[in-house]
Amino acid sequence: MSKRPSHPETARTTLQKLLSRFHFGITLFAVALSGLTILLAGVTALRGHADRTLELAAELGAYGTEPALVFNDPQAAREGIEPLTGIPGIARLRVLDDRGRALTEWTSPGEDPAPLLTRLFFPHPFSVPVRRNGSVIGTVEIWGNSSTLTDYVRLGMLAGLACLLVTACGTIILARRFEYELVKPLNEIATVAHDVRLHRRFDKRVQTLPIAELDRLGGDINALLDELQGWQGHMEDERAMLAHRASHDPLTAMPNRAAFDEQLDRRVRAARLRGERLALLFIDADNFKAVNDGFGHAAGDAVLVALSNCIKEALRPGDFAARIGGDEFVVLADTIDGAGDAAALADRFRACADAPMTLPGGDIYHASVSVGAAVYPDDGSDAAALLTAADASMYADKLSKGSQG
Repeated sequence: MSKRPSHPETARTTLQKLLSRFHFGITLFAVALSGLTILLAGVTALRGHADRTLELAAELGAYGTEPALVFNDPQAAREGIEPLTGIPGIARLRVLDDRGRALTEWTSPGEDPAPLLTRLFFPHPFSVPVRRNGSVIGTVEIWGNSSTLTDYVRLGMLAGLACLLVTACGTIILARRFEYELVKPLNEIATVAHDVRLHRRFDKRVQTLPIAELDRLGGDINALLDELQGWQGHMEDERAMLAHRASHDPLTAMPNRAAFDEQLDRRVRAARLRGERLALLFIDADNFKAVNDGFGHAAGDAVLVALSNCIKEALRPGDFAARIGGDEFVVLADTIDGAGDAAALADRFRACADAPMTLPGGDIYHASVSVGAAVYPDDGSDAAALLTAADASMYADKLSKGSQG
């Protein structure tokens, strides 16, 4: 199964940061474009207004300088254009006679604040002919400058910047609200997926989400988790069943030889650490072959089941019993004082086995068992030695009765 390549040196951005940058960029572009458009539209409108102002000023100048042009009087011409020198936005005035000679001229003493705007918006002067009785007797020329435009542009830029800041703040607030509404449900889904992947938390579920599409996704994930949880439970049941089968005898449901070997090693180590005694009892049914031969294998199985139940009932709390093969059983008993306690346990198993058993065919059978006991550490210092000593003790008990397996 291939794994996704990891790039720890590359810092990954979050969805919230990505949306925040996207919203802010879009808003900044939209507001800047709108502000620039409004500014250009305002400047264009103001230029039209300035053009009209200059045109009216030129007509006023033509009216005021008409007598001066008739009498060719420069002083009167200067007086005729003097009212125009106070109008903002006029950079230069000139009165020409009918031959194109300058009768008088005035230039604004102030500097042009933006020569570039002046060249852009006022490349040529406004000329108004002065007429008398239908004949042209002179011309009034007026040049404009950017003084009226710069104030508007400056004011427009400040207003646009203020609008941009207000809009940016509002957009950030709305964007964060939008990001919260979107990112929170996604984080909910991601958290559930993370717990399932790392911790196998198939019991986790995605809560109801306010966004319809994400809520449907969460519902699909929950349905998938329901199936996975069911499969996990089924697999755990099968695993437990297989583990039980691997460590238990199918006939008597008692632990088998593998489980006994594990318990024996563990209890010997525990007894060694605590400095206590441990008893191992080896139990074998007497004349069991005769039962199989005389009554059948079903009867033999019934005898084994009855013996296993008998052994289970005679156990003390904490004792361990197992069937290790055929008609052989073993018992591990902790916390005993010595051989006397082990012998008392053996007598309990013999007495229990002596009870009459009813076979599948209705026959009554009286079983008997041979029991051998070994005590750790008196009869053996390890598991193998202890098992050998208990087995030898069991055979000695069997021989003393003259019985056969």
